[in-house]
Amino acid sequence: MATEVPDTELRAEPGPAGADAVGRLLLTRRLDDFMAGARLALLPTIGSLAALLFTFIGQVPFAILLAWTAMQIALLVTYVLLERQLDCEEAPLEELERHWRRLIALQWVGSSIWAAIFPFLATVATGFDAAVLAAIAIAILCGVLLVHRTAPQAAIFHIVVMTVSITAATWIQTDGAGWPALMLLALFVIALLGSTREQEKQIISGAEAEISRREAAGTVRMLLYDYEEHSSDWLWTVDASGNLRDVPARFAAAAGKTEDALEATPLIAMFSPGDDRDRLARHLMERSRFRDLVLKLRVDGAVRYWKLSARPRSDGRMSGVARDVTNDRLIEDRVAFMAHYDNLTGLANRYLFNERLRAALAQQDRVRNIVLFYLDLDDFKAVNDTRGHLVGDRLLREVGTRLEQEVRGQDLVARLGGDEFAVLLETRAGAGMLIERAHRFLSVIRDPFELDGQVYRISGSIGIAKGADGDRDAEELMRRADIALFAAKAKGRDTLALYDEELDRVARERRDIETDLREVLARDQLHLHYQPVIDLDSGKVAGYEALLRWYHPKRGIVTPDDFLEVAEETGMIVPIGEWVIQQALAETGQWEGNFRIAINLSPTQVRSPHLADVVAQAIHAHGIAPHRVEFEITEHVLMQNSDLCEGNLAKLRELGTKVALDDFGIGYSSLSYLRRFPFDRIKIDKDFVEGIEASADNQAIVSSITRLADALGMAATAEGVETRAQLDLLRKLGCQEAQGYLICQPVPGENFATPAAVQAAMKGDASGILDYRKAREAALRRRSSRAS
Repeated sequence: MATEVPDTELRAEPGPAGADAVGRLLLTRRLDDFMAGARLALLPTIGSLAALLFTFIGQVPFAILLAWTAMQIALLVTYVLLERQLDCEEAPLEELERHWRRLIALQWVGSSIWAAIFPFLATVATGFDAAVLAAIAIAILCGVLLVHRTAPQAAIFHIVVMTVSITAATWIQTDGAGWPALMLLALFVIALLGSTREQEKQIISGAEAEISRREAAGTVRMLLYDYEEHSSDWLWTVDASGNLRDVPARFAAAAGKTEDALEATPLIAMFSPGDDRDRLARHLMERSRFRDLVLKLRVDGAVRYWKLSARPRSDGRMSGVARDVTNDRLIEDRVAFMAHYDNLTGLANRYLFNERLRAALAQQDRVRNIVLFYLDLDDFKAVNDTRGHLVGDRLLREVGTRLEQEVRGQDLVARLGGDEFAVLLETRAGAGMLIERAHRFLSVIRDPFELDGQVYRISGSIGIAKGADGDRDAEELMRRADIALFAAKAKGRDTLALYDEELDRVARERRDIETDLREVLARDQLHLHYQPVIDLDSGKVAGYEALLRWYHPKRGIVTPDDFLEVAEETGMIVPIGEWVIQQALAETGQWEGNFRIAINLSPTQVRSPHLADVVAQAIHAHGIAPHRVEFEITEHVLMQNSDLCEGNLAKLRELGTKVALDDFGIGYSSLSYLRRFPFDRIKIDKDFVEGIEASADNQAIVSSITRLADALGMAATAEGVETRAQLDLLRKLGCQEAQGYLICQPVPGENFATPAAVQAAMKGDASGILDYRKAREAALRRRSSRAS
């Protein structure tokens, strides 16, 4: 029995075209899904047939089973034949509808054949056979979810006839007592009907959405096509010889000429020579299609850029469109320039420099000739800070110009960033010539700069590295130049250094120290040694100076001279310095005596905003009187002229601690520092103590320092005392305290934990000092008795 496809399955847009599109899409989807479900259900169907035959053969007439099975097989064969007859993609809509109706009719027939067998077999089924029959019946009922989910008419018919069949079979089997099972069957059937309805809604809405998407995509394609065909600025046409024909007025106006002037002239004659014009000529000659070919030309003396696209015509001509893309091209050129050149100086930037360096090193025969000069301006930050960034920028431009004037056209000068420049040369010159060239660079930087009537003088430092055989690594060459530059700056201003293996060894050792230093606190490798300071009048210990030592597992005991500079540069000095403060007060707080403890502060520590808090916490935690704590600073701290530094020193004084000026006399303006800050103590540098017995100058300096300290209410302590003669002379010159190897070398804190330990640590030196004190007291007593 044939059926019509319902209107709900074919509805779409109001017009007939929309209905046809949705109808065709729906039918195609239904057919594909139906046949896919049928293929999936084929094996379960055959299995069910076999199970029924095996179970009920011999219980019912064989002819009936055979006829029923034959009908099922015929039905399956018909399905296969129908599937092969039709190509859904090519068949017209009417043919699809007829094919669909055939499949629905066959499905109705198949459902009826299945429904007829179950009540018949129920009349003889008992026990296990009845269970098999029930299982197959339910399986066939559920098959609607596989085969019929896109065919609602077939699904509803299948559910109804199978429900009637199963109900009849159940009634026969139970003689009316199986009503609970029938109620469960009714609920299951309602769920199947609801699922069929929802699936029908989904397939229809999906088809409509697909049509909408297709129409939207078609509209977009149409708009894009219209844009590509008609939105360009001007049309143009050339004949088979490449000469302009039928020149439009807008095209001629854009070219700055008249239509007559351009008519029959070669199109390529309008454009500047180059690869792009050659490509245009080739396309015109071959009459081949091209797109977005950018060409350069001059219009009224100005450089312009046009983008051309064209396609051949059937009459032998080619037609195309052109648009002015000058602004876009200028932006692209600007972006490309910014990617490769420094915006301030116009020199190559780091990216272009690296590319050129790698390209040069990639040629094996040129490696030995590649030379890299790494240049850094000395104290350029001071120019920016004092004169402003505008002056600094102008100076950088002038430096770049002068460097470019000192090299050849094939050489490269680059600004790598900030005040760093690099010069890449290719030369066979030896070390002497390279050094001479570097001196020339330094000379042009050293020459005065006159900007707006103001004269500025700056200097630079240069590191030189040369390529080596077999070494084609650009990063390695730059690393070597950087090492040489670091060595040059270590020498001072306005100097240079040529890379060698020794510099590399020093740099590697420094990096190793930096790496190990970052773990020094976590590994508990820092320790404090102490050196006593004695009062020259009493010979007693007046205090101890805490001196840092690094117990390195490989290097042994490392003194601060070997690692504090690295700690300063890396910022590690702040946590290390805080550890020293805590450790020094923790250790000395357990010792007997009313001595002071001296702790050195670095410039970076004094700039730390947390310094006063760290000191206050340590004093409170270890119960040491603040006046017993003395912090030693050098003139470098005050040379920073920082309000933060002076504020921190003032806070230390407010806490009750004392502040001493270390290494006095070797700085630049010590007297002005003494006026700026009220120090408690001046420590005379060991350079003035060494050789003081034979140097009248040193004696005069020490004498002046002690008188100055006395006049300002400060104590004077001499460092580096190594002989008894130095000690005697320092006492005579007015020094109140002294420290040095004569008295005691720096040793771990346990050597000073008790008075006996102090005597043992100072050994004979201490007894000698005490003997001197006893002799001095005896002389005073004799002088007093003679006077009486």
